[in-house]
Amino acid sequence: MITNFTTFRIGRVLLASLFVISGIFKIVGFAGTVGYFSSLGLPVPTLAVLVTILVEVGGGLLLMSGRGVRPVSLVIALFTVGATLSAHHFWTLEGAAAQGQMIHFLKNVALIGALLLVSSIDPQAQPEESR
Repeated sequence: MITNFTTFRIGRVLLASLFVISGIFKIVGFAGTVGYFSSLGLPVPTLAVLVTILVEVGGGLLLMSGRGVRPVSLVIALFTVGATLSAHHFWTLEGAAAQGQMIHFLKNVALIGALLLVSSIDPQAQPEESR
């Protein structure tokens, strides 16, 4: 149930914008992103970057437009779980580096929570009458 469709749409667009912008930067800096993914030890880093761009830009645009919101938000949430565990391993670092990666890790955990909330909302449901 959604009680305010305007704030739901605005929130959905703002949430999706992070992924779209991040994906666009990966396109612009493709070679550097492949190098970074390689440094993380990801297998087939070029393919990983292409999949990341597809999820971030494609999924983000679908989420922004309101198409397939529930399944797309779940796909992006699952993707974000993998990205978080692959790239933000603060527990292996110390000092400022650990703190910076922990902030990124926790930001992603919050994004996953927001995406799960979006996936649990049926935008077609009508608000229940007050009892």
